[in-house]
Amino acid sequence: MSLTINGTAAQIKEMLEYYDGYLIYGENAHTIARAKLENITVTFYTTNTILFQGKSEVGEYNIWAHKFNLPIQDEVVSNYEIYQHMSAIGCDEVGTGDYFGPVVICSCFVKENQIEELKRLGVKDSKLLMDDVIIDLALKLKNIVTYSILVLPPEKFNSLHKPEDNNLNFIKACLHNNAILSLKNKLLPVKPDIVLIDEFTTKDKYFHYLRKLSNVEENIVLIPKGERVHISIAAASILARAAFLKEMNELSKLVKVELLKGASRAVDKQAVGLIKSYGLSILNKLAKKKFINTERVLEYCKENNIRVIENKEL
Repeated sequence: MSLTINGTAAQIKEMLEYYDGYLIYGENAHTIARAKLENITVTFYTTNTILFQGKSEVGEYNIWAHKFNLPIQDEVVSNYEIYQHMSAIGCDEVGTGDYFGPVVICSCFVKENQIEELKRLGVKDSKLLMDDVIIDLALKLKNIVTYSILVLPPEKFNSLHKPEDNNLNFIKACLHNNAILSLKNKLLPVKPDIVLIDEFTTKDKYFHYLRKLSNVEENIVLIPKGERVHISIAAASILARAAFLKEMNELSKLVKVELLKGASRAVDKQAVGLIKSYGLSILNKLAKKKFINTERVLEYCKENNIRVIENKEL
């Protein structure tokens, strides 16, 4: 399956800026660029057509369809319909595509009799909502649902040094498991019907990452685009996003500039400016240094003879 958008010049410019860190230019005479992400390839053609292909093509397309007021595509969720009306723990993460800021995981329990209430509130995938709406919805959700949030700050993220620890999916699996166990402990003696995780890896690999842990939640289902299957995952994505925004705000105050989200060239440029002001060590506080952005930033500093001081006072 593939989906297309016939974009305007302004829309294409906006999308190219969004995918900047992932773009490959000049592959052939018919394409402007191609963005290759983990589960999706987005191709920009000289005819102003944007093509979405891959495992996550519907979800990625819908982000832009929502932004550009285009028809939203339905995703096939029939295999998972049995879970839609269960009392479930849903789990999702944010921050894994952002150079600055933490990784945030949220597990959220939604009882069967709360599903319609959350739908009336407008709970849906956080990627389809503006930040101010997310913050407002998160405040309402905190008075309705039981949840657990784990925040992995950049400094802690950067301190992971074992080969397997450097795998982002390993980190996510560990955080998901901890958030689920924490929430289940809060819920006792109540037990959810099912635990649902927005799929980021296969089930076999998920449990492989957790094989050395003594306490692992095994009653889980990993679901592609899970926020469309059960509202608990959508609620978890909103709560996680709100927590991420709060952490980003605190980090922005630290350096007296609003930190950019994502991992684009604009983020690289901001990182260079921060290094000039505060020294190289500021990246350990603000950024996930294992991202390729760090390599690009240091290369830019070298090519432009920017003196990199290890540390300055904040």
